[in-house]
Amino acid sequence: MQAWRGKERSMAAVHGTFEEGYRLLPAYCEQIRKTNPGSIALVFATGQENCFQRLFVSYRASIYGFINACRPLLELDRAHLKGKYLGTLLCASAIDADDAMFPLAFAIVDAETDENWMWFLSELRKLLGVNTESMPRITILSERQRGVAEAVETHFPSAFHGFCLRYVSENFRDEFKNSKLVNIFWNAVYALTAVEFEAKVAEMAEISQDVMQWFHRFPPQLWAIAYFQGVRYGHFTLGITELLYNWALEGHELPIVQMMEHIRHQLTFWFNERRNMSMGWNSILVPSAEKRISEAIADSHCYQVLRANEIEFEIVSTERTNIVDIQRRVCSCRRWQLYGLPCAHAAAALISCGQNARLFGEHCFTAASYRETYSQIINPIPDKSQWKEQGEGADGGGAKADIMIRPPKTRRPPGRPKKKVLRVESFKRPKRVVQCGRCHMLGHSQKKCTLQILQIDG
Repeated sequence: MQAWRGKERSMAAVHGTFEEGYRLLPAYCEQIRKTNPGSIALVFATGQENCFQRLFVSYRASIYGFINACRPLLELDRAHLKGKYLGTLLCASAIDADDAMFPLAFAIVDAETDENWMWFLSELRKLLGVNTESMPRITILSERQRGVAEAVETHFPSAFHGFCLRYVSENFRDEFKNSKLVNIFWNAVYALTAVEFEAKVAEMAEISQDVMQWFHRFPPQLWAIAYFQGVRYGHFTLGITELLYNWALEGHELPIVQMMEHIRHQLTFWFNERRNMSMGWNSILVPSAEKRISEAIADSHCYQVLRANEIEFEIVSTERTNIVDIQRRVCSCRRWQLYGLPCAHAAAALISCGQNARLFGEHCFTAASYRETYSQIINPIPDKSQWKEQGEGADGGGAKADIMIRPPKTRRPPGRPKKKVLRVESFKRPKRVVQCGRCHMLGHSQKKCTLQILQIDG
């Protein structure tokens, strides 16, 4: 205990105290707005003592990148902080063209409540409304907690709000604890059509009738590829979870201003690194999209192409026939629409009429779009010794720079906080479940079966 308190004192000597961090928040927000014009930085206090309640930050560089170049897809998640005054880190993150996380806005609140989620989504909606005239219909992924679901419905009523597949699959696995059932479940998840999905559901129902009750709690329209109406571009799980956890873990011993600076430094590094990396690309598409389209082109050679007219094609294989419309950019297999890049059937049709399949993907997957995403700069913020003590409040509300903000009432229990290791499971399908053809038990093949065979004398 004494060693831990000694560490706290040494950290305070280097980074300042937690109490000073809250006191500096109004001036810090003013510095963000001053050094990065167009950014949003708001802090709110509550009660007569001006206790900290909420902090919202979104940099202009991130806002510009999301609106002008990212796919219209957002992830919502949170991480609980373990610092002296606890709190929760909320985040809305986009995904760039090369499938990396692109944090758009984040907040620190005194506690995770329905009210705070409602406020966070309200601020997010305002910043998007101010910066774009015609906001596209957004797809949002989360764990769909009650507070999040209500906030999305209130502030993004036209958005497609789906479950994170990891959350759904973990719930299913914990509910049934049957590896064969889980394996069929994943086949259902990735089924592209309703017919394929319902066939897998029927298989599961034969094993357990309780599956149908589970589907009432988790409607397939909110997660299944065959039914979900939003476009996820092949992105089905919350990638922001691990990032938020790492931010919370790395910053739990830091005052709130230093923690926000740690996040800003991370964003600045990403913007610079990814901007420089993209300058060396010579392809039309980003590397991950280039790999997928190359695989589709390679697979397209085994199909027979029948051209119906200028835009419609019939793609024939030994398994089935698919219809491709290159003008509407759709294929009856639905993969082109769901993933935003031509499938093998579409590639076959495009190649047959002399078109470059790489030009028929969504613009958000192009190298040019990626460079646009990171084209803006997150400017540095001066040392706190240079901040003015007096200042004006933000246009969007929040405390003025001369307001004294005190720490929230919540306090961490005494003693050293426990560190929990985050284990993010693999999001790929589980391995195929082997079933013995002799004893029909799971986990081994007929060749390795140890069941004794009874011999009947003739």
